[in-house]
Amino acid sequence: MGNQQSIQSTIIDNLKLLQDKASTSERIGDNQQALSCYIQALIQIQSIHHNTQDIDQLQCDIFYGICDIYIQQHHTTLATAYVDKAQQIADKLQQEDRVAKCLEIRGEIKRLEGNYDNALLDYNKLLEMKLEIDKNGGLDISTSYCNMGLLYCDQGRYDDAVCMYEKSLKINLPALGDNHPSIATTYNNIGEVYCDQGKYDDAVSMYEKSLKIALSTLGDNHPGVATTYNNIGEVYSDQGKYDDAVCMYKKSLKIELSVLGDNHPSIAATYSNMGNVYCDQGKYDDAVCMYKKSLKIKLSTLGDNHPSIAATYSNMGNIYQLQSKYDDAVCMYEKSVKIALSTLGDNHPSIATTYSNMGNVYYHQGKYDDAVCMYEKSLRIALSTLGDNHTSIAATYHNMGSVYCDQGKYDDAVCMNEKSLKIKLSTLGDNHPSIAT
Repeated sequence: MGNQQSIQSTIIDNLKLLQDKASTSERIGDNQQALSCYIQALIQIQSIHHNTQDIDQLQCDIFYGICDIYIQQHHTTLATAYVDKAQQIADKLQQEDRVAKCLEIRGEIKRLEGNYDNALLDYNKLLEMKLEIDKNGGLDISTSYCNMGLLYCDQGRYDDAVCMYEKSLKINLPALGDNHPSIATTYNNIGEVYCDQGKYDDAVSMYEKSLKIALSTLGDNHPGVATTYNNIGEVYSDQGKYDDAVCMYKKSLKIELSVLGDNHPSIAATYSNMGNVYCDQGKYDDAVCMYKKSLKIKLSTLGDNHPSIAATYSNMGNIYQLQSKYDDAVCMYEKSVKIALSTLGDNHPSIATTYSNMGNVYYHQGKYDDAVCMYEKSLRIALSTLGDNHTSIAATYHNMGSVYCDQGKYDDAVCMNEKSLKIKLSTLGDNHPSIAT
């Protein structure tokens, strides 16, 4: 009996070592190594004839870890398969916190798929469950508020998003103090909302609060600090302060290269952001260079069928469109749509954006009917996923108005522009740069 317990203890120790190694690999962006460790752990578990509760719990945690990787890679079908496995164990253990974790993962999968209404149902059910488990409204509940904030931000429900983040802060500030990395993350999230709303001064204020905390708690060479520099760069880019934006991105890149190596998805994102700035400056060759650097890393780390790859192809399409290389632009957009359809389904906001971009190309080519067709496809998806009061829908109405104007359909053009203006005033206020157009 003692020998059996010793063997069992050794197996559990080995499993925990593999789990820790997987977590470390995932943290530095080596998802393939992380998956390899998780699979090795599962193979060891399968060799055990009678699982104890400890081993069931470890197996459940490993399934969570695999889900996290597949969610990062947008392999939502695989993530769903593994959360189903985790759910079976959580139900067997009858542990409410593990059942709640499964529901949280399902909500995140649906959010990534653009299935916002069902994601919100899961998040609300999860919140009720957590409140029942912890009637005092503890830290785990603040995570639910943050998740709902991210969802509302995706939907363009900016006031609701800020409300959720503020609820999270209300819990976390008394519990963690005002100098904790989690507080910095929430300030970052609020800053992103303000940036999307065109409230750039408010956004920078939030990012600076986040940066102050991150520097004091994490040091000046941490990926969290790099993220904030990146976010500040995006604000400067939106404001047309391109040199300041590039300066921020370079500060971010310096940290990322130092800590994460030269082949991490975060670095790819920074290269992509720099490409966007060069594009706005009309430095198209520099922009393409950045996008290609980004693409090389993404293909290496994420594979060739990831939504982030689709986004880069779409960005390159935008460059070709600005250079009047319309056939090349359509080629890039089609590559982007093909990946997005296979990974996200046919009803995701990012696909709506690409259809809208293709409509812009057809508009510039004078193919007005094809342009309207693309705008209508974009609009159908956007309305079903984002509701009727989102800035991307305003942009599509504006673009349709331009087509109708060139066709001499002036009443239709005015109607579209009025629809666009109504949404922009509602979501962005009357002092946003896009209102002027």
